[in-house]
Amino acid sequence: MKNQTLTALKAGAAPVVLGFALFSSSAYAQDAADEAPADTIVVTGTRIVAPNQASIAPITTVTSDDISLSGTTRTEDLLNSLPQVVAAQSSTLANGATGTAQVDLRGLGPSRTLVLINGRRLMTGDPNSTSSAADLNFIPASLVKRVDVLTGGASATYGADAVAGVVNFVMDTDFEGFRVDTNYGLYMHENNSSLMQPLLDSAGYDYPNGLSTDGAQFDATVSFGTAFDDGRGHATAYIGYRKAHALKQARRDYSACALSASSSQTLYCGGSYTTPSGNALYWLPGQTSTSTIGAFGPGTLPPGTFSLYNYAPLNYLQRPDERYTAGVFADYEINESIHPYMEFMFMDDRTLAQIAPSGDFGNTLTINCDNPLLSAAQSTQLCSSANLINGYLGTFPLASGAGYNPNPGDAPLTFYDPTTGDPYNIGFMQVLRRNVEGGPRISDLQHTAYRAVLGSRGDLDNVWSYDAYYQYGRTNYSQVYSNEFSIARLTNALDVVTDPATGNPVCRVALSGQDTNCVPYDIFTGAGPSQEAINYLSATGFLKGQTSQQVLSATFTGALGEYGLQTPWAGDGVSIALGAEYRKDSLELRGDNAFNTGDLTGQGAPTKDVDGGYKVTEFFGEVELPIVQDSFISNLSFNGGYRYSHYKIANGRTFNTDTFKLGVDFAPVSDIRIRAGYNRAVRVPNIQELFAPQIVALDGSQDPCASVSPLPAGCALQGVTTGTPANPAQQYNGLIGGNPDLNPEKATTKTLGVVIAPRWVPRLTLSVDYFDIKVKDAIQGYGADAIVQACTTDLNAEACALINRNAAGSLWLTSDGYVTDINHNVGYVKTKGFEFNGNYSREIGTAGTLSLNFVGTALDKFETDNGLTEIYDCAGYYGTTCGTPLPKWRHKLRATFRTAGGLGVSAQWRYLSSVKNDGLNPSSTLAGTVRDIDRKIGSQSYFDLTMTADIGDHFTWRLGATNLFDKQPPLVSSRACASVVCNGNTYPGTYDALGRYVFTGVTMNF
Repeated sequence: MKNQTLTALKAGAAPVVLGFALFSSSAYAQDAADEAPADTIVVTGTRIVAPNQASIAPITTVTSDDISLSGTTRTEDLLNSLPQVVAAQSSTLANGATGTAQVDLRGLGPSRTLVLINGRRLMTGDPNSTSSAADLNFIPASLVKRVDVLTGGASATYGADAVAGVVNFVMDTDFEGFRVDTNYGLYMHENNSSLMQPLLDSAGYDYPNGLSTDGAQFDATVSFGTAFDDGRGHATAYIGYRKAHALKQARRDYSACALSASSSQTLYCGGSYTTPSGNALYWLPGQTSTSTIGAFGPGTLPPGTFSLYNYAPLNYLQRPDERYTAGVFADYEINESIHPYMEFMFMDDRTLAQIAPSGDFGNTLTINCDNPLLSAAQSTQLCSSANLINGYLGTFPLASGAGYNPNPGDAPLTFYDPTTGDPYNIGFMQVLRRNVEGGPRISDLQHTAYRAVLGSRGDLDNVWSYDAYYQYGRTNYSQVYSNEFSIARLTNALDVVTDPATGNPVCRVALSGQDTNCVPYDIFTGAGPSQEAINYLSATGFLKGQTSQQVLSATFTGALGEYGLQTPWAGDGVSIALGAEYRKDSLELRGDNAFNTGDLTGQGAPTKDVDGGYKVTEFFGEVELPIVQDSFISNLSFNGGYRYSHYKIANGRTFNTDTFKLGVDFAPVSDIRIRAGYNRAVRVPNIQELFAPQIVALDGSQDPCASVSPLPAGCALQGVTTGTPANPAQQYNGLIGGNPDLNPEKATTKTLGVVIAPRWVPRLTLSVDYFDIKVKDAIQGYGADAIVQACTTDLNAEACALINRNAAGSLWLTSDGYVTDINHNVGYVKTKGFEFNGNYSREIGTAGTLSLNFVGTALDKFETDNGLTEIYDCAGYYGTTCGTPLPKWRHKLRATFRTAGGLGVSAQWRYLSSVKNDGLNPSSTLAGTVRDIDRKIGSQSYFDLTMTADIGDHFTWRLGATNLFDKQPPLVSSRACASVVCNGNTYPGTYDALGRYVFTGVTMNF
């Protein structure tokens, strides 16, 4: 007779399980739990399978019904709507997009969330991503049976990375029959923004008015499952296709320009200094600390004038995407001891990220005074004694792209033409001109991923069972970045002279024979650059790489009650799990010369090659001890686990980690359960964090010494005495990259909860859980904005030492102005709060069944100690440091009614409480000037409605809409946009940014 405690391992379930009946986010899950046999229940959070077990850690489950009712074709959209999840990389981001979709539990970062498929790791999704997180695009939504979201550390069970928790996708591997599942949806939005339309009119910009219908998505999956050999074997196969169409910011009036606010609180359409006609920075007589700006006109360059470019319309609000998936799951029971199984999954995903055209973003710094394209007026300004390159810097060319700080006492340097021998001077000119002639920059991102599992499980006897498997996962990555400019060729094309043979303008390098392909780049006369010049300057960058992961794992599970190891008050005995695991992770990223050298003008920094990996050998154990069952109390049990890990890093370093968990489940009566857990988790620095080369790249967003008067006292400590121009794009340089000396970070998770399932109210479950997660020796940087703020406001000498301004006092004009912001093991990150779950269903006479489900999260604290400045709490805040909005309260409430005849209607209310700008935070680390429009994002409510109908025995049809009332997203200015998570003047991963989503779908089962 088979041991009942081990049936799940033998039936094809992964050796990780969850009692989902009590904690599901859908009442339908409870129906399934009541009806499903024990050997189909898979429990997340432990490797011990025991009857009547329920999770000690708080878990929320998303069922297949939730997925179909949401109408989404993307798993990330469904998870981002959960109160426990904070938006990360998604399809609504363009600038800086990796092309992947990630999940971020509790706002602790995607790298601290472990993603599983059937209880086994999902490999890294992108070699060019600093988080090295799994790619949710790999998951075919229509084949997901449910998603278990476990809060808190689980490293003792799964190994490193499960700091914030675990997201486990349980696939429908038991499916039998033939199924076709299709979904189609699109966005509808009424453009009538009373805020943005007057600003767009004032700026003279185009914008949509009235109804926009766009952003269509289609998804289709065909699945086939069958049992064979009298049920001893089973196989499930699927193939899927998904396509999403592009949606530009020009298609919404609220994103048709970059919303900006002046210091006097005046709202306007902002933009970039890098314009179609061009601006230039140069020095005027008497200037000693900062250059002036002038706008190019036909033969003119008047100082103190400038134009702005509206870069928003061409940027994507939704990236176009095309994905193919396929896979097979199979198992066959030879006998009770040998039950081999296999999994194979494949994905090919291609997406395009588009942003405004490239150009000369201040990449070139000089102009030759013998340039025939210069008018007399331009030559007078650019070749004045105040602007000529002289001996102040000692040598020429300018080192590291340094700006020119004039010393009128030095004579200008004299240069000699290599062909004619004629002398000439060089003036300082930092050009800001947009390549509108070449079209938008496009990043063509492709990820091709494979994952294979081969293993066996079975019973060794009535006590012991095993599960052993080998897993291999790989992601191949490529990026083609087109419509860029080459810095080297741009420098050549601006150095123009007169051809003595023809009298025509010609590149100096063409005349000398150094580069005969060079064509002059005319930005001076008003005629504009020729197509031949654009062709010469255009450049394309190529990146390719791969990540791979190998796992060899074996687990032995024993029901020691068969040996008499049990307490006299319990019906079940002690259960244990013992095992070992070996993992090998590797990452490789290779770029062409354009990426490696930073020759592409619009990239902001070079992309260097990365190569690294690590190996880990682990031993783990877990014990489940029922102390009392159905006796003087209903239940008292203990669960504990320990894991030892030995890491060997590719650079020769080694280190060991220990993780453990302790849990108690106490039910004085069957209606009430009290659960408590204590976990020690770790996260090992990922390969990018260890091995990425250090480079100067865009990092910060605020410079308190830029374009302000009077200057704060701390600016003088940075060498700024008369101010420096601000970047209208609110982007500043930082020295970022890997740190090979990083150590693992350690996290402590505490949970305490109560679950109520009253017998007198059948099918009602309620739970509330307290969570407290603290990550110590956190792998983090101080933060570029925090560093500058600490120096400027607090006069912190340590912070000031990390600020390196260029000769003009700038942190953005040239690459030698930056803030050193490398990751270290410093300080801590801590979050705590409460999680609420509720489910209820009942029959309404013979009419049908009403089901209610509620999930909510109350965030009490989200503290960060960056090791440098005052501790700050981001709970209830958003902004350039706190990043994605962190509301103190979020919830989802769904009500569903299904008739006995197969008709259904489901309504959902999603709510997010208000958040303040982090500049209003009482911590001196964050406190700063805040524009009125950014002071607060008000609370947001979204309502969704879905109708379903069973048509005959084989068809199910659904029709629905999310954001039913087309609520416009909350808007913030460019000063309050945090890195890449903000797009189109809002936070699209957090709020519904595209309007009403109307969808329909059909499922055919045979």
